[in-house]
Amino acid sequence: MDQVSSLAAGGRPVQRALLGNQIADALRREILLGVLKPGTRMAQQQLCERFGTSRMPVRDGLRVLAHEGLLITDAGQHTIVAPLSRGDLQDSFLIEGMLAGVAAERASKAASEDDLDRLDGLHHRMLEASDGRDQTLVADLNWDLHRTINRLSGSRKLIGALRVVSLDLPRNYLVQMPEWNERSNAEHAVVLEAMRRRQHETVNTLMVDHIVDSGKGLIAYLESQGLELD
Repeated sequence: MDQVSSLAAGGRPVQRALLGNQIADALRREILLGVLKPGTRMAQQQLCERFGTSRMPVRDGLRVLAHEGLLITDAGQHTIVAPLSRGDLQDSFLIEGMLAGVAAERASKAASEDDLDRLDGLHHRMLEASDGRDQTLVADLNWDLHRTINRLSGSRKLIGALRVVSLDLPRNYLVQMPEWNERSNAEHAVVLEAMRRRQHETVNTLMVDHIVDSGKGLIAYLESQGLELD
C-alpha cells in the first residue's frame, strides 16, 4: 500500500481534496523536521510515484504548502522547499502555546477527578515508554495527552483553532528527539500537579512555557542536523 493510501481507513478511495491534504501533511512533516532540506526540488512526477496517485492531488498538496510559505519557486520556476525561518518556527510554537494555555486553564477548571486520573495515566505510560526507549509510542502518548487536555476545555472554538495551528508543528517530532523526553515528562508532571491543585492560571502559564520550550528543542535539533535557519 502506498504512503498516502495507508492514511485512509482500510485503504478506501478518498476525495481528491482529502488526498491533497494528506500529501501536504506528509510533506509538511518532512520539511519541518529537516528531512526535506531547503532548496529541494519538488518534482510532481516523483511525488506522483511516491504517493501512488495522479498529478491533480499532488498539485493540490503543493498548492497548500506554497500558500503556507513552505514552498517557493526558484529562478527556473521549479517548486522547491523554502528556507525555514527561526522566527516563524518560534511564532508557531508561541501561538499554539498561547491557545493551549487557555485550553489547559479551562480544562483545569472543568476536569473531574476521573479526568485527572486519566491524564495521570497517560503521563505514566509516557514515562514507561521513555524508559523503554519506544520513541514512536512516546510521541503518540504526548499527542494524546495534549489532545485530551484540549478537549477537556470544552471549547469548540479553541479546539478548532488548535487543530489549525498544530499543522505547523510536526506531531512526531519527539521521535527524532529522545534527549527531550526527560524534560518534556518533567514539565508534564508540573502541569498535571497544578491541575490537581486547581491552580488554574498557573496551569495556563506552565502550558505556554512547555510548548515554547518544545519549539526551542525542535530548533536546536534542526541546527544539530546542519540546517541553517533564517
